[in-house]
Amino acid sequence: MTDTHCTLDICTPDLVKARLAEAADTLRRLPSARLTAKLTAWPDVVQSAATAYGYEAAQTRPAAPSPEAISRMDETLGWLFWIENDGRRLLWARALGVPWRKLEDLDGRSHVTLKKQHDRLLGEIAQRLAGLPAAMH
Repeated sequence: MTDTHCTLDICTPDLVKARLAEAADTLRRLPSARLTAKLTAWPDVVQSAATAYGYEAAQTRPAAPSPEAISRMDETLGWLFWIENDGRRLLWARALGVPWRKLEDLDGRSHVTLKKQHDRLLGEIAQRLAGLPAAMH
């Protein structure tokens, strides 16, 4: 894993982008609330012989994130509140991997304009982080 920690000396838009991607991945790997409710119910009924004997492909979940990754995710999600709502949605959509063309269709602006706004917003967050004391990151 790459180092995604911003320090007072080094906080670039690329590091902010990496932290947003890590936060999106961490959130995706957290167990869902539905899973907890499902564990307290009766076992699933076997619908077919293939299911009963394991002939179908197994469905696996990614490994749970570490407590440190969850803490970094919480911190990173807080950064999004420093920018306006539209910008927040754009940064989070890109962190989740939504393609530029899909965002273009949803937003109505060209992907070139969206990329410029995306880069500007990453720069704003990086500048704000560079101005904060290290304990506040």
